[in-house]
Amino acid sequence: MSYNLYKITDGKVKQLNKKDFELEKELQKLIENNLEEIFGIRFLASEYVTGERHGGRMDTLGIDENHSPVILEYKKTQSQNVINQALFYLDWLVDHKGDFELLVRDKIDENIEVDWSSPRVLCIAEQFNKYDTYAVSQMGRPIELIQYQLFETGLLNIEILTANEEEEYSLKKKKPTTKNKEYNLKRHLNKGSEDTIELFEELQEFILDLGDDVKESIRKLYIAYRTIRNFACLEIHKKHLLMYLSLDPQQIDLSFENLRDVSNIGHYGTGDLEVRIEGVGDVEKAKALLRKAYKFQA
Repeated sequence: MSYNLYKITDGKVKQLNKKDFELEKELQKLIENNLEEIFGIRFLASEYVTGERHGGRMDTLGIDENHSPVILEYKKTQSQNVINQALFYLDWLVDHKGDFELLVRDKIDENIEVDWSSPRVLCIAEQFNKYDTYAVSQMGRPIELIQYQLFETGLLNIEILTANEEEEYSLKKKKPTTKNKEYNLKRHLNKGSEDTIELFEELQEFILDLGDDVKESIRKLYIAYRTIRNFACLEIHKKHLLMYLSLDPQQIDLSFENLRDVSNIGHYGTGDLEVRIEGVGDVEKAKALLRKAYKFQA
């Protein structure tokens, strides 16, 4: 899919010309320098070597806001063999968890527990074709195809083409398996009551209907919803739901008693705005804020 971008000046539009990076390394450097802003990923390493026996070199390694490992591979123009590389590196990474955890410990001065339930690979190229998207959808692997367009005046467009649901992987079988997956929705629902589960199900349906690009990611302590990065995280409790949104609390009217600025308060999940949902009367307010958070990230 290709976009035309226009600049509006005094009621008249002018189409902006597309540009390209001269070298693939320029694309990689730009993304690496802005990983958190674009994808919510913390940078760990560039050109990470997989060892002499495997002979590979991952373009970028990072850890996302849900503490899942992320590999990023780039191609300046066509997709070429980036999907095959992604499969190779994904299996290598999951088979070398200790190496990755040591890297996290050395690069990030925090006690982070790596979540191995949902490793991801982001393949970034100027263009993917229909065969690429079909192949990835059939694989059922956590490979995300992301297409970029660079325009004059320094504008960059990022578009998610495919983002498979996260699943647990068996290295021996090399195929998805959910039999022993530790994190699942039922585990979270068991924490709630009949009333809070009803509230959750209504919000869940609303969130997933916001757009085809919305993905639900079941984590150990919360349920995350993301497009290119998280925009909402939900916790289910017996008497209420807690929702954290990626919105600036300074831009929100906090007079609503169930809203709280948690930008300087520790909490699970991501987002600086806490929304406490105790009954059906809170749901519509929550939906309005969810819509705003989604539009901000989409």
